[in-house]
Amino acid sequence: MKLKGKYSESTILHVIILAAAAVISVAVFFVALKLTGGKVPATADKPAETTSASASSEKETTKPEDNGYKADKELVNEMFDAATKLIYDNYTVLKLYYTKGLPHKDEPYGNAPEDGYYTVDSDEYTSIDQLEEIVDRTYTKEFAADVKTNPLGYGAIYKTRENGTLGIHENYTPMQYDRSWENPNLEIDPVSDTECTITVTIHERADDSEVPVTSSMVKTDDGWRLSSIIF
Repeated sequence: MKLKGKYSESTILHVIILAAAAVISVAVFFVALKLTGGKVPATADKPAETTSASASSEKETTKPEDNGYKADKELVNEMFDAATKLIYDNYTVLKLYYTKGLPHKDEPYGNAPEDGYYTVDSDEYTSIDQLEEIVDRTYTKEFAADVKTNPLGYGAIYKTRENGTLGIHENYTPMQYDRSWENPNLEIDPVSDTECTITVTIHERADDSEVPVTSSMVKTDDGWRLSSIIF
């Protein structure tokens, strides 16, 4: 049984977490994303703006996997908490680097920027360090480097301009993306003490059909990180 929550794209999201007694995985339902609204609609959401979580009964210990591995309850809880935060940050990165980007100011007289980057026009994000801190806390070092330097195939999306302002690539073109993160379902399958498979089920906006997307979460010296972005 899963708890279903309702979400309006015109309001701040609630987080609804389900830990179900599944045969293989710990299933959680959670909504922690705001798709529209806010000061800068094109930016990602502020973590501080989400409401407190609403959870069901205590999380269950997973049952043995095919490889014989069994995560204890304490580790399952740790993975659960980490996955919840990482999925939220993953969606922030998805919008910042792939599907929306940040708004920018035009150059004087409509000229193209000499350095190939427009100045970002955002009250929320004003430095490259702010953006890269989100990336670094979400992904492994290897994948984080790809996001920061060449996520869409034409170089870094953001950089610090000579005048110290945050710049966005003049040719930034958001990737086509028409999937909804309304009421996503998250399943975690512990593989070992340091690795966990994550499957997030989102939906196609056109027909509301389910789209399961998968990544893995690994424990690094800096904590749990996703090995790749979840689209």
